[in-house]
Amino acid sequence: MVNETPQTAAAVPLRRSAAWPPFVQTLASVLGTLEEDQFLVISVKRTNRFVQFAGQGGLGIRAETTSNSYLNRSQCLDARQIAALGAAGWHGPTGGPGESTPERDPDGSPNFYREFPVPVRFEDVAELAVHTLTEILRVPYPGFLEYEAFDAEERAIVLPSLGLKPAMRSPRTEDVIPLPQQLLATLRETMSIPELEFDQDGDIGVRFGSVAVFVCLIGNPPSVHIHARLLVDVEETSELVSRLNDLNADTRFLHFFLDNGAVHAAADVPAEPFIGVHVSSVFLYFCQIADGIDSLLQAEFGGSTTFLESAPSLLKH
Repeated sequence: MVNETPQTAAAVPLRRSAAWPPFVQTLASVLGTLEEDQFLVISVKRTNRFVQFAGQGGLGIRAETTSNSYLNRSQCLDARQIAALGAAGWHGPTGGPGESTPERDPDGSPNFYREFPVPVRFEDVAELAVHTLTEILRVPYPGFLEYEAFDAEERAIVLPSLGLKPAMRSPRTEDVIPLPQQLLATLRETMSIPELEFDQDGDIGVRFGSVAVFVCLIGNPPSVHIHARLLVDVEETSELVSRLNDLNADTRFLHFFLDNGAVHAAADVPAEPFIGVHVSSVFLYFCQIADGIDSLLQAEFGGSTTFLESAPSLLKH
């Protein structure tokens, strides 16, 4: 099930390595050298979990740690970890990646964040970061970390005193696979249909049981938009509206709504960064829910499903 919460070892007490206190002092010293518009990202190797810092000159320094918006299912923070982040002093995300942008939400963030005004006590910043890495993200030793540092022009900054391995730089723009092609490849793999393509409207259309599901990219920053029309020719009654409201309260990811005598379902998945396994999981969950809900709603409120008979699923289970 997509909506299961991954289990972690958060309840198991761990001894902190003797290497961490010296690393706190080293990190504090490095943070003290960050100039305005310089950035340091310390990440857990082979994951998208990180703590990062932005030098803000006379405004101090901002620290952030990743939220579930940027983590795939295997890396997601559980309820215990999220509560621990709040208890440690992190402010919760103020919106998703498409909402809490610097332009739309300059004081917020899609990550957990904290501001440290001048005069900055860099030891406090470093201690918060190490506490987050060790006690919440459960990193056993500094050797599990890597770093990337750069300025506003994306010029790399080398920090050998950190004692960490530099992370690989992001691929050059000309080497990056275009986002539409990443989406198409993910759905081809999920559906086992190598000939799947975008249609003239920019949608990828697939059939699952009695529903037709369409997937496209929308917005800036982009999101993967999943949509299906579940019923047509249905009477818009208060009972139907109430039923859809109940479904919206009880169902993760999907949003159900009425429009011109038709019942629709939709879901959106952040596409920046694009995490194929996340898109695939939400898409599969969407298809399974939509294919069952359309028949239930038809039995209760009438109308017609997109397909009268269910087709066998092509999805890999």
